[in-house]
Amino acid sequence: MTDTSQLIERLAKGAQPVRPIASPLRRTLAWTLAAAVLIAIASATWGTHEHVMRTLSDPGEAIEWFGSVLTGVFAAYAAFQISVPGRSVSWAWLPVLPLGLWLVGIGVGCLEDFVELREGAFALQAHSGECARAILLMSLPLALVMALMVRHAGVVRPGPTLMLAALSSAALSSAGVSLFHNGETSLMSLVWHGGIVMALSLASWLAGGRVFAWLGHAPRSTLD
Repeated sequence: MTDTSQLIERLAKGAQPVRPIASPLRRTLAWTLAAAVLIAIASATWGTHEHVMRTLSDPGEAIEWFGSVLTGVFAAYAAFQISVPGRSVSWAWLPVLPLGLWLVGIGVGCLEDFVELREGAFALQAHSGECARAILLMSLPLALVMALMVRHAGVVRPGPTLMLAALSSAALSSAGVSLFHNGETSLMSLVWHGGIVMALSLASWLAGGRVFAWLGHAPRSTLD
């Protein structure tokens, strides 16, 4: 008993205080700021198109843009929430409402394009695929940064956590690309912007465990 008491005493004296993890809100604000800086750099590099204010003044474009921004922020907050052990996985549903707003904006834009262009609104614009590449290039580093921020706890739910990280990164990147890429119909915006967001989110869900293992934190697959 004496040896046990001495051992406990020595361990207590040598214990170092553990720095508590920042709250989901603080981490969301920090990550969103980092995303905004990256988007600002990209916009300064490629140049915002000259009609950006007129574009955002259009109801459909404005709803679509603000919907994508809110989707990115809400998905980030949800990712930081569910990455904490013990937190409800129901937080993963948080970005659904702004995602719906984003789709409504695209729908309004499609209707406006049809009224103005008729059959031309459904024409395939291969050149608009450039925006998909831009979204991909901006999304990957942002998603990796978030994965690093939740690497210690995200392994509890690797798939959903990385999926939300990808959704947040792609949504904000889509909003950023809209500031300097223009000229596509709303249908093409749905195909390229929406397509790349869905593809990245699904791929991240499936690869969540492998990504966290690559970062040096093996997932507990039974809890995924």
